[in-house]
Amino acid sequence: MTNEELVQKGIITADNLAAQGKLNPQQADKFLDYVIDETKLKNAARMVKFKPESLEIDKIGVGRRAAVPKSEATDPGVRRGITTSKVTLTPKEVMVPVEIGDTFKDINIEGEDIETHIIKIFATQLANDLEELYVLADILGPAVLQGDIVDGGSTTQYIKDNYLALMNGWLRLADSGNVVDALGGNIESKIFSLAIKAMPSKFKRNREQLRFLIASDLEQNYREKISTRATGAGDVALSTTKNLTPFGIEAVQVPLLPLQPTVVEHVVVNTDGTTATALRYKPVTAIVVTPTTITGDTPITPYILDTDYSQDLTNGTITRLTGGAIGSGATVKVTYSPYSQMLLTHFRNLVLGIGRDVRIEKDRDIFKGVNQYAITVKAAVEIENIEAVVKVVNIGLS
Repeated sequence: MTNEELVQKGIITADNLAAQGKLNPQQADKFLDYVIDETKLKNAARMVKFKPESLEIDKIGVGRRAAVPKSEATDPGVRRGITTSKVTLTPKEVMVPVEIGDTFKDINIEGEDIETHIIKIFATQLANDLEELYVLADILGPAVLQGDIVDGGSTTQYIKDNYLALMNGWLRLADSGNVVDALGGNIESKIFSLAIKAMPSKFKRNREQLRFLIASDLEQNYREKISTRATGAGDVALSTTKNLTPFGIEAVQVPLLPLQPTVVEHVVVNTDGTTATALRYKPVTAIVVTPTTITGDTPITPYILDTDYSQDLTNGTITRLTGGAIGSGATVKVTYSPYSQMLLTHFRNLVLGIGRDVRIEKDRDIFKGVNQYAITVKAAVEIENIEAVVKVVNIGLS
C-alpha cells in the first residue's frame, strides 16, 4: 500500500476519527509506516514497534578474536565465550494537538473535506517532528526564542525547548562513539575518508550496509562540488536526485538536521572573572547563555554579552565578567551553533522505537466553535552499538 492509498483508505480521515480513538493494530502499523515513510530514515535506521512501556533489545557478540592455533591431538586449553548486553528503549509520549474552527471550515474552497486534508498535513508534520527528535534531542533542552516555537511568542526572550529535552537523540548519543574533527575543512572526499578510517575495522566488512547521515545543505555542497566533474558521477550529482555514494557508502540526506545543529551544554564558569571556559566544540557562530533553571513556560531575558560574559567564537569559549549577573563559579546553560556534523554507521545500528498504541482522537468545543484533534504516539531513540558509530564534527560551511 502506497502512502497515498493509505491516506485515501481512511487510516487518517476526519470521518473515522469521530469513533476511532485508539487505532486497532492493523491501522496503527499502517499509520506508523506512513509516518516513517515520510521521513528520510526508512532505509537508514531500524524501526522497532513495541507494545509495552519499555523494550529491551538484546545484543550478542564475541568482541575479540576467537580463533587460536591448533596442534594435532592437543586441546588448545582456552575457550571463547560470547558477550551479551541490553539496550533499553524508554518511550516518551508525543502529541500533535489540532483545532479547526467552524468559520474556516465553511469558507475554504474544500468545504468539509478540509478536515481530512488538515489531518494529513499534521500526520506529515508529526513525521518531521519525530525526525527532529530522533536526530537533535538533548535532555538538557536548548534555549530557544519563544517566538520560534510559540505562535505570538517573544522575539527577544528565551524558553527551554521541552520537546527536544524529552530524550537524547542520535547526534548527542554519538558523542560517546568515535569522534573525528574535520578541523574546519569543507565537505569533500577527504572528509568522508576520515570517517571511514575512524570506523573500527570489524564494522567495515560490508560497506553497502553503512550509511552517512548528512544535513541536506551539507550534502548539496558536496553534490555541487561533484557536479563539476566531467564524469558519470558528476552527471548523477547534477541531474538526478539519487543518493551519492562516496567510497561506495550511501549518503542519506536528513532534512531536519541543520547545516549547523544546535548544541546545548551546562558549564561551570570560572570564579576569577578572567579565565575562559571551553565549550564542547569550536569554532561556533552563535552563543546564548541563560540560567539552567529556564523553563518552557516563562520566557526570560538571557545573560547579556559583554556585560555578564564575553565570548570567543573562534575558540568556542565564554568568560564570566566580574560585576555581571553570573555568579562566581555558577553553572549556566549555553546554547550555540557549531560547524556542521555528520554520522557514519551501520543502517540498522540507529534504532527508533515507536509504540503501537496510537491514538487519533476527535472532540468538539461547542463554546469556541471548533473541532479538536489529537494524534498521540510514544517514541524512543537509541544506538545499539556505540562502537559502530563515527561522528564527524567541525565540517566547514562553504
